Formats: sequence, C-alpha cells, structure tokens
Amino acid sequence: MKLPPMNALRAFEAVSRLGSVSKAAEELCVSQGAVSQQLRNLEDHLGREMFIRAPNSFTLSEEGEAFAVVVQQSLGEIGFAAREVARTKSQRKLTISTGPSFAMKWLMPNLARFYESFPDVTVAIDKSLKLVTFQNDGIDGAIRFSDGEDGFDGLDSVLLFHTQIFAVASPAYITEHGKLESLAEPGKHRLIDEYYSTKEARALHPRWQDVVSGHQIDTEVHLEVFPDHDQALNAALLGRGIALIPGYLMEEEIESRKIDYANPEPIPAPFNCYFVSPANARPNKALISFRDWLIDALKKYSV
Repeated sequence: MKLPPMNALRAFEAVSRLGSVSKAAEELCVSQGAVSQQLRNLEDHLGREMFIRAPNSFTLSEEGEAFAVVVQQSLGEIGFAAREVARTKSQRKLTISTGPSFAMKWLMPNLARFYESFPDVTVAIDKSLKLVTFQNDGIDGAIRFSDGEDGFDGLDSVLLFHTQIFAVASPAYITEHGKLESLAEPGKHRLIDEYYSTKEARALHPRWQDVVSGHQIDTEVHLEVFPDHDQALNAALLGRGIALIPGYLMEEEIESRKIDYANPEPIPAPFNCYFVSPANARPNKALISFRDWLIDALKKYSV
C-alpha cells in the first residue's frame, strides 16, 4: 500500500493529539471543513474508519487510537530531525588542530574577532601535534609549522606567514643589564635557550649558538635551557635573561610591557606557518572563511 497523503496525516495527527477538529484547524491555519476533508481522505485511503462519529461526540476508534500513536511519534521524529538539520546548517562547526603554544597564546585570544565576522561558525580547537590524516579523525584543518611544503604531500597547504623571532627580556633585566647591542655578540648577558627532544624540532627552532655567528657561549655561566617556548618566555618574564621567542607568541606581553625587545632586529626563523586541509575535499565554505581570516590576521607577523 502506498503511503497516505502527507496533508491527511498532518490533519489526523493534529486532531488525535488535540482532540478537536476546530483546535487542529487553528493550529494548521486552515478551515474546519478542510481538516474534516483530510480526515475523510485518510479513511478512504486506509479503508477504515479512524473516528467514531455521533451527533454530540467525535472520538478515535480502536484502530484510530493505535494508528495515532504511530503517526504522532513518526511526525515528531521527522520534526526533530528537520530542526537538527536546520540547526546544523545555521551553526557550522569546525575542528582545527594546532600546537598548544599557538592555541593558547594566539588562536584562542583572537577567536572573538573571527566570530564577529562569522557568528554562525563554531571553532573547536584540538591542541595537539599528533599526525593528522583528515580520515576519520574529526579534524577539518590544521595549523602547522614547517621548513617547507614538502611535508604536506597529498594535502592542500597555504602559507600563513613567515616566522620571525626576537630576543626579549623583562624591563627589569634590561634596566639592570642593558640591551643586547649585537645579536652575534651577546657579551656577558644571561641567555635563555630551548631544548627540543626530536631532530625535526631542533631543525626548526634556532638556538643562541645558531645566532651568535660562531662565538662560543659559556653554557655553565651564561645559558639556561628550558623545554619549550612557554617556559622560556616565562623565565624571561621573571628576569632570568634574554630569550628567543617567536613574535606571534608574545603579543600580549609586548603590548602590556611585561617584556621588551632586548634587541629590535628580527631573526628569520627556518620554519614558516601553514594552514593544511584535505585535498580534493568537498568545498567547505566555513573552512575557507576560517583559512582566509587566518591569512589576513597573521600577515603582520611575516618578515
């Protein structure tokens, strides 16, 4: 048997739920006669009487009561599914993978600016450096640092900015020890460095020995080493010495004058920042909007 007409089912569901043809007509914004006609159409289609009609009463028959349970539940589920589809369309969600330092120091503080232009897009941040395949990992796009695009084979990659690094220290340290006159000759300044456990990470992040142009540093006297940017920056904030920090990781500290440039000369980094996404994927307007916003917001950090 073919499905009953949808208008007839809607009329039947409303009457069975509200217990009144007049209330159903009001809810459906049609006349009582139109509702009654749809009920007769349903009964003709099914070959059964769904209601017991009497001069002063209008009630569901036994078959009508059983059918009403199914119709009310089915139309309710369709309505719920339709609302979910509409909600998903109006509130698009992206999951973006990036490292914890970039996520905490730049992306999360600046997301409000993205929402001003794209209030219907929600961005969830995956703060890890795990390998992203874009296959069943729930990741829509990734922000990664690399010395070139060779590592993104099979993916779409867009350069966001060329990274620059600065020698910075606390105002208190600079007041006591003076500024660094030459990056290549640190003199007796205390230096803060970073240690990276992998060969790839060490290749991407310059250390003081790479900057001083062959001058040997007395590590026991002048060098203190920390495992990442965050701890190195914190040590500089505490006045422990001069650290090499990417500009994008200390914007708030520079603006609030918690830290200052020990030397104004930028140091070009051997790594750049890229936005990576799956190649040959279905066009995603939300992802494209987010990528383009990143390009515009981050261009000020390029050398």
